[in-house]
Amino acid sequence: SYQRSKNMSTISFISLQISSLIYSSSCFPSSPLSSSPIPISQLYAGKMLVTTHKNCSEENIVYINSIGQKRCLINKEVTTDYMCRYDKVERPSCYCCGEIYSYIELGRICTKFCKKITIKYQQPEVGQEPIVVLPFSWGRDLIGSSWKT
Repeated sequence: SYQRSKNMSTISFISLQISSLIYSSSCFPSSPLSSSPIPISQLYAGKMLVTTHKNCSEENIVYINSIGQKRCLINKEVTTDYMCRYDKVERPSCYCCGEIYSYIELGRICTKFCKKITIKYQQPEVGQEPIVVLPFSWGRDLIGSSWKT
């Protein structure tokens, strides 16, 4: 009876570990993605406002380390992407809901991040319209075919 109980505990623990591994890796490809070396002003071109702008909402104000200033992002969707992309504490609760582009120099870059908690409300869960602006000719060859993975 003791041995059976011990075996059941071991099986439960292994099952929990496997479930955690599946949930955190295969469904949400956020961990192998590189944090972006692309300048924020380029990634979020046209999506950042000064904090005093009349369309700026308090919940969309973020501190941008690379420029040492606060900026207002244009909406909650862009703010979520920014926090998932650059905040190391926030990133584990996010997944790539956009497209993933692979580059030799930069690794894998996600075009949009979403919160894992909202996955059941996302339509579609992945492949959504990009939030970030990829630099000129990134992900395309000279005749315009895609290099996406």
